[in-house]
Amino acid sequence: MKKLKSAEGLGSELEVKDKLSNLYSEVKKHDDLYYKKHNPVISDNEYDELRRSIDKIEKDFPLLISSLSPSSRVGANPSEKFGKIKHSVPMLSIQNAKNKEEIISWSDGLKNFLRIEDNISIDYVAEPKIDGLSASIIYVDGVLKVGATRGNGSLGEDVTENIKTIRGIPLTIDKNKAPKILEIRGEVYMSHDNFYALNRTQELEGKEPFKNPRNAAAGSLKQLDPKETAKRSLEFFAYAWGSTSSLPYDNHYDLMIFFKELGFPINSHFGVFETIDELLVFYNNVLEKRPSLGYDIDGIVYKINRLDWRERLQSTDHHPRWAIAHKFPAERAVTKIIDIDIQVGRTGVLTPVARLQPISIGGALISNASLHNFEEIQRKDIRIGDMVWVQRAGDVIPQVISAIKEKRLENLSVIDAPSHCPVCGSIAEKELVLSGNTKKYEKYIRCMGGFSCDAQAIERIKHFSSKAAFDIEGLGQKQIDDYFINKMIKSPVDIFFLEDRYKSNPPSFWQYTSGPKEKIGTIKESALKLFKSIDDRREVDLDRFLFALGIRHLGLSTASLIANHYKSIKVMLDTFSVERSSSSLEDLQSLGGVGEKVAISITEFFENSETRSLVIELIESGVVVKKFNREIKETKISNKIILITGSLQSMSRAEAKVKIEILGAKLSSSLSKKTDFLIAGIKPTLSKIEKAKELGVKVFLEDEWNNYINE
Repeated sequence: MKKLKSAEGLGSELEVKDKLSNLYSEVKKHDDLYYKKHNPVISDNEYDELRRSIDKIEKDFPLLISSLSPSSRVGANPSEKFGKIKHSVPMLSIQNAKNKEEIISWSDGLKNFLRIEDNISIDYVAEPKIDGLSASIIYVDGVLKVGATRGNGSLGEDVTENIKTIRGIPLTIDKNKAPKILEIRGEVYMSHDNFYALNRTQELEGKEPFKNPRNAAAGSLKQLDPKETAKRSLEFFAYAWGSTSSLPYDNHYDLMIFFKELGFPINSHFGVFETIDELLVFYNNVLEKRPSLGYDIDGIVYKINRLDWRERLQSTDHHPRWAIAHKFPAERAVTKIIDIDIQVGRTGVLTPVARLQPISIGGALISNASLHNFEEIQRKDIRIGDMVWVQRAGDVIPQVISAIKEKRLENLSVIDAPSHCPVCGSIAEKELVLSGNTKKYEKYIRCMGGFSCDAQAIERIKHFSSKAAFDIEGLGQKQIDDYFINKMIKSPVDIFFLEDRYKSNPPSFWQYTSGPKEKIGTIKESALKLFKSIDDRREVDLDRFLFALGIRHLGLSTASLIANHYKSIKVMLDTFSVERSSSSLEDLQSLGGVGEKVAISITEFFENSETRSLVIELIESGVVVKKFNREIKETKISNKIILITGSLQSMSRAEAKVKIEILGAKLSSSLSKKTDFLIAGIKPTLSKIEKAKELGVKVFLEDEWNNYINE
């Protein structure tokens, strides 16, 4: 057998290969003990020695390195920027509950939806909600192929090489046991010990410390160099799955145990429960243990265990119906209000913000807190100089709870609501808005300056370029502030002329970049990347375009409903005009899911000459608004409008709505000449049936309808 001279006495090639394989197995064993069972049996120094032995052999004999090597976790070169990964199954948010009553209401809603009798129990699984960064990991034939962040739920960032550095995540799994394609979803997080160690290193290197473990985990996972991520000691808990070729079990609990057997770390505080009372006992037990867990959690997630029930429940655009997060009470502390500033939002709302004497709450340093509105300030009688209770709502957003009046100094002035915008000087007042059949004043004070207000203009641009809208990389808050101050961008349209302005007059374009030549060069390089990013975003889907316009009350899910109805921006410009005001408003309000406030806001936006011109100018600047083509199953009821009258026997109305939408139709709330089908259940409204016949609308009894769609 051939000897390897440089192996310093290790012996034959076969012996070296065996030694390396044994070292791989030894390191994997200790990784499992440390990251999955949290029960290390050797010291850090002993572990490091094992890794050094592997590194030495692999350096001398690179041809012997296999995919099982722990060093392959950090084998890629630094990435210039992250690519995008489209989630085949969206990574949705989760709805929240604050108390027992909201959990009971959620559970009752599930039973009503599924038509489950009170005497039939629902099995729930429960586990801590880790405060980290959601990630998706895809295995093909047992090999880790893709790692991605949640991103906006539809598109995530490709962080595959960084994911590989997390030692709790297996690079390979048993392909004989695992499905051919398996997408594991879970939370990347940083333990308290690793967080404190990282911040000590940051301070020694003269860098800004991270505010909390979640920010540290997010920043670490998105390092451009995987070797930097590897230094951050990230950890992972699996909690779900995404797109998968097959599943060996029909319930969540057994699947999680299966994932654990494949080598994925799952939280040890995890179980199945039959009643809400049992869930609440579990909730309180974990809440009591929270300070000693060694990582951040902000609540308990409850999920229906049975997968067939989940399939029936489906999801909204925002969250699955079959899961809910029972949030923990917010942590709070006492500090002092030093001053109160006023922020002006993109729709002109004036929001008072308290500047606080910095205080640490739940591991985060808090120096600002929202006061919401001036009615709230008056109701709580808060004044500058007060000692106040502050908490992190949902352990994230700081807010002032109340003033400690027994500690109040004399002569602290009452805070009056402003009559003018602090930015542009325009009148600031409460608007009269329609509420039902009457008008009443909003609780918010709003700047009436519109586009002439710099604060509103800046916030509109930030919203326009945000992830859920045009998603323009390199155009963040700081860049927008700089470009606006230097009069390079005054409206969203200007974004698409930045490169032309740079080419036509570079000196004035870069007048704000005074400083060392190296720094100016870096700024210019970043700007050139920005120009490419802008070019890449000149084409946009109609729903994202509508959302980007910043129309008051219009969210992305409602924008999708509207885009699906009108299909193109040209149709919307033709539909919404002063001449067709009443008919276009009526058309909008006939859409299920579009409320009165949204309908009025959209109509007013397209009728207003200034905002209408913004849409036209964007199109003229080269922005291509793609026709909306949502992928919908082609069925015999595709694009039909359906109305139900009376109650159904075979399913709840909510479940019927989901089934109708899955088949590509829309459930309407009123009968009109646009209605295609009327389904008559038990105790229907007879006048609706008579009117439907007059309008020529096809009427089905429930059994007839089920037979019709199942043919």
